Amino acid sequence: METNVLARKRRNRLSILAPYLLLAGLALPFTAGAAEPIPAPGSKLPAAAENRVITVADVTVEKVGTSIPASEIGEPVSGVTLSPPHWFDATNKSVACVVIDGSIAPKDPKSKPINFRVLLPASWSRRAIQEGGGGFNGMVPMLSGEHPNSPTASYVRYGSDSGHQMMGPNDWALNDEVIQNFGYMQMKKTHDAVMVILKRVYGETPRFNYYVGNSQGGREALTVAQRYPADYD
Repeated sequence: METNVLARKRRNRLSILAPYLLLAGLALPFTAGAAEPIPAPGSKLPAAAENRVITVADVTVEKVGTSIPASEIGEPVSGVTLSPPHWFDATNKSVACVVIDGSIAPKDPKSKPINFRVLLPASWSRRAIQEGGGGFNGMVPMLSGEHPNSPTASYVRYGSDSGHQMMGPNDWALNDEVIQNFGYMQMKKTHDAVMVILKRVYGETPRFNYYVGNSQGGREALTVAQRYPADYD
């Protein structure tokens, strides 16, 4: 009986100490060696002359294509279809850009497609932002050309409805593939489809690719950092 009491006390002590031991372990990598210096502001940005510049002639249906094969996507899909590019000329309030919509077909015929949109600026700084959703998602981001003075006016921006439609019935949560898309796969599928489009239009993928979001989008950002760290900076 006395032995059991002592064992319980030891377990209690360990359970109390465990968080502190974990924090100490996490701190070790950051205390070893000297910290790297912070780069000067803008030092890692490509010069304006290095921007990739496109015109309406670079975003024809013939060049962009109407589909992407399933083999180009890092999670299971049946294929990707692309809508014709929609070019927007520059105004005093927005930069010139092209918007392309797409739909990623599921493997399960009872599942739902992932609808996505990508905005490609006419002058691209070789940076991209994948925009996260909010709540239970279900809506493709409303993307438009940013003000010329915006810090991200030269960034590619893209996002998806995560694989179900907000105004539809809630039965999407009963399908395994839709739930997996909502949880993590839609981020990878959308990312990979957009990278193919960028290679077709600009001839290369981004130097830097970011995931930005709050609420559900913040959860998504943490998820891609864990599952697909090689895809993001």
